[in-house]
Amino acid sequence: MSATSVSKLESFPDRYIAAWNQRDVSTALEVLAPEFTWIDPLFPSDMPPREAASAFFAGVWQGFPDLQIEARGGPLVDAAGGRIAQPWRMTGTHTGEGFPPGIPATGRAFDVNGTGVWQVDAEGRATVLEATYDTMTLLRQLGLA
Repeated sequence: MSATSVSKLESFPDRYIAAWNQRDVSTALEVLAPEFTWIDPLFPSDMPPREAASAFFAGVWQGFPDLQIEARGGPLVDAAGGRIAQPWRMTGTHTGEGFPPGIPATGRAFDVNGTGVWQVDAEGRATVLEATYDTMTLLRQLGLA
């Protein structure tokens, strides 16, 4: 396995955030390696690859049609480990039905800060995605806790 270039690492957070903000599943999947691990505090366990990721992207965009993610500051690069971290801010309004599953739209907005940490392969695709954010703040803002 060849090392990931620093330029691919440095550009990854912008590509990942753009994938979320553009709302097309096939384009969003382009930032993910064929096999990956996705860890998020609201997932019951690691997300199974591609099919679940496709459904997750589509579901989030349906539930939060105005979802936006923006980088906060610059990325932190671990070139030797092929990893990159990026603080971000995510906003949106829960106006769509069906996501989270079984939860009717609350009509409430959220605004949370978090950090993404990604392991990136030599082709510039994520093999590990780990999101950290305050889930209780998110759920309270949405009126779900």
